[in-house]
Amino acid sequence: MGKMLGVLKKISLGQCVMVFVAVLAIWRPIWLKDFCKEYIVPHFFAKSVAKTAPGEMLFTVEELSKYTGANGSKGLYIAIMGTVYDVEKGRKHYGPGGTYHSFAGRDATTSFITGEFEQVTEDLDDVLKLAPRDLLSVIQWKEFYDKEYKQVGKLIGRFYDSGGGRTKYFGYVEAKIHEAREEVKSSEKIKEQFPACNTEWSADKGTTFWCTNRSGGKERDWVGVPRKYFEVGRSDYRCACVHPDRLDSPNLQEFPGCDPTSDRCIYKFDEATGSN
Repeated sequence: MGKMLGVLKKISLGQCVMVFVAVLAIWRPIWLKDFCKEYIVPHFFAKSVAKTAPGEMLFTVEELSKYTGANGSKGLYIAIMGTVYDVEKGRKHYGPGGTYHSFAGRDATTSFITGEFEQVTEDLDDVLKLAPRDLLSVIQWKEFYDKEYKQVGKLIGRFYDSGGGRTKYFGYVEAKIHEAREEVKSSEKIKEQFPACNTEWSADKGTTFWCTNRSGGKERDWVGVPRKYFEVGRSDYRCACVHPDRLDSPNLQEFPGCDPTSDRCIYKFDEATGSN
């Protein structure tokens, strides 16, 4: 019995489940209860919370700083959102003298968005200070590195703890990423309902807005009329082509001096009042 249970600890989850099914057909319920509690559940849980992959390293900030690619350094690594990559094959970019050398040996994730390469601070990995859409851009950068460079480990700090597990901060970031993606979905839906107008400007005429069944970049079965569209919480507007059934939206305003039923509007900025 003891020898068999010792073997069970070393087998895969799939094999363990198969053994459990076999046991289910033979053992009495009281034995099954103890078996599941002591061996099946722990085996599954250990798989689900595995923190580091085989061969993966954990770096402190100080340790990672030794991988700048300079003479005497241990290699050429950068970190994005706590994930460490070997960027040796991109040495001309990340090595000494390279455009992105300021990324080497540290996690400077926000610099991918801000373009700030000169000022090195301790919060360059604080992605929660980024706008939601900028955070999605960070994710795109990380996906690029996942594809192009070898992942060698994790940086202990904001994103990962000393055991390689995700921190609470990482959880907050994931929640914000989800929020940003939902915001994009909502924005795309609004753009479908209120697609952008075609626009043309000239010094003598002013700005011409007009709608077609393809304005906004997506073909539809209606044309619409130009209206000012104000997003919630913003004072500026964009021109939107509006379906007749949606003209009562509180986000809309007519363009002064334009025929509200026409699919074309020529509009001049009112310099006297300083308003649109």
